Amino acid sequence: MPHTSAIPLSYWLIFGWFEPLLTIGGCIGGFLQPQELHDQQAPWPNGIRPKTPLPLATLVTILQLSHTVALLGFINFFLLWSARRHLSSQPALQEKVVAALLTPLVFGDVFHMAVTLWALGEDRWNVREWSGILWATMVFGVGLLVPRVMWHLGIGRYVHARDGKNLGKYS
Repeated sequence: MPHTSAIPLSYWLIFGWFEPLLTIGGCIGGFLQPQELHDQQAPWPNGIRPKTPLPLATLVTILQLSHTVALLGFINFFLLWSARRHLSSQPALQEKVVAALLTPLVFGDVFHMAVTLWALGEDRWNVREWSGILWATMVFGVGLLVPRVMWHLGIGRYVHARDGKNLGKYS
């Protein structure tokens, strides 16, 4: 019998563990060092960062964004954990639930990177001036987009339309 999970171990480790840990780490970093997070979002003119503290509105925005990023990671973990645990005998339904999570995340990955590059303006291709956070945004963005697209293409997992003929019908 073929492997029947729409969330095999490799995808579970990427989306159920790595991505949540990455987002929680980002949230902690945002709460512990909001000024540093702010200052590394884009290159500064002449490489000189301002010495002034963050305006209160900017601080609140960074903390809210940090919280939202962590929330996405928690949603990934708990939804995928529930689908693996409670829908393991129903791979077609498991596939639909996971698609409902990963589809908007594919669009989110693309738009996140596109908006970041657009917002950088003329500095977008001046990669020598990119900060660690800007590099992380792009590298992890592509690094999560590729396996999401692979999941949608059915690579290394159960696909009901392709594999369900051998397993009977699931709702």
